[in-house]
Amino acid sequence: MKKFFAIAAAILISVASFAQETNRDENGNLKFGGYETNGFWDNWVVGLGWNLPTTTTTPLYIPKTLGQIGNFTEMFPGGVELFALKWIDPCYGVRFGWTGMQTVAPEEDVKKNLNYAHVDILWNICNAWWGYKEGRKFEVSPYFSLAPFMRAGKTLGAGAGAGIFADFALGTEWALFADLGGILSDGNLLGHAGDTYNYWKLELGIAKSFGKTNWTRTATTAAAAAAAIAAAKAAQDAAEAKVAGAQKTADEAQAAAKNAQDEAKQLVDEAKKAAGSNIDGLFDEPVVVYFQIGQSTLSKAEKAHAEYAIKNIIARGENVKFTLNGSADTGTGSKARNKQLSKQRAQTVYNLVDELGVSRENITVVEWDGTERFATPELNRAVIIEKQ
Repeated sequence: MKKFFAIAAAILISVASFAQETNRDENGNLKFGGYETNGFWDNWVVGLGWNLPTTTTTPLYIPKTLGQIGNFTEMFPGGVELFALKWIDPCYGVRFGWTGMQTVAPEEDVKKNLNYAHVDILWNICNAWWGYKEGRKFEVSPYFSLAPFMRAGKTLGAGAGAGIFADFALGTEWALFADLGGILSDGNLLGHAGDTYNYWKLELGIAKSFGKTNWTRTATTAAAAAAAIAAAKAAQDAAEAKVAGAQKTADEAQAAAKNAQDEAKQLVDEAKKAAGSNIDGLFDEPVVVYFQIGQSTLSKAEKAHAEYAIKNIIARGENVKFTLNGSADTGTGSKARNKQLSKQRAQTVYNLVDELGVSRENITVVEWDGTERFATPELNRAVIIEKQ
């Protein structure tokens, strides 16, 4: 179960780390496609703009009204644009729009209101040439346009054209846009049968994005997830090996402590056999009680061992004084930790001697000097009790 959660967490971290896409790989080279397919409601843009239109056989014809002095509508005949744009991927999009504009025939300088619906195929050259980069401020997209429905007055028509759409991001959702485009159609819309006309417009407006507004590379995400899984597995294997090593060390230490206890018991038994019931000289030598690695509390066996030795020394009826010397294994833990641990172990035995009725003035704790007294590390995790 732990392994599962470790791998799952690594995958989540890898996905989060690629939430901000750039257009460079780890070597600094441009990256292109492929991208995850967004949902239907992602990467939509709705725009509203004002246009300065004209009708001419040459681009951007300026009607006479712009040179005359009059009201604003006379000087600047204009129209509106409303569109919904869906980006299929970072390079290609489809726009559905409606344009209302005021056309001017160049010969007669006659104005007519023209409305038409159009469908545009956009190509984002910034993402196509320089790679997709989330957060890019300015983008330019040429487009090809079809106008299946055009109407001026009561006359219907159709047309096709092209243009350039540019937008400047104000954040993750809002942007300003400019659009310069033209539609080629027959002259019936202006009452000129047999002629062709270009309907030009220059638009400025504001746009709002909806849904998810960024893109994620499929290959990048897959590679990141695979790398994360491999890294998580390696980390889990290393952790399991470390736990196994620590358990082995603990088992070995416990076995060594038990062997030391068995040896001490064997010595006591042999001494009893040699001296009969008289064991007065048994406790003339220092008594050693052992602790487990990293512990400052006595096991039940070692506590019983210490109580037995201390009680027998006290039972002699002498005004016995005790010297307690705590120690630690320098092969594990830091110097500061071992010094603290040796004091805690000595304090544990101090409390035990005190509980057994020895006056505190007769108990001395010797500061540990950081040396080891025995060749076996387990034997140094101890407190030495000496009778003065």
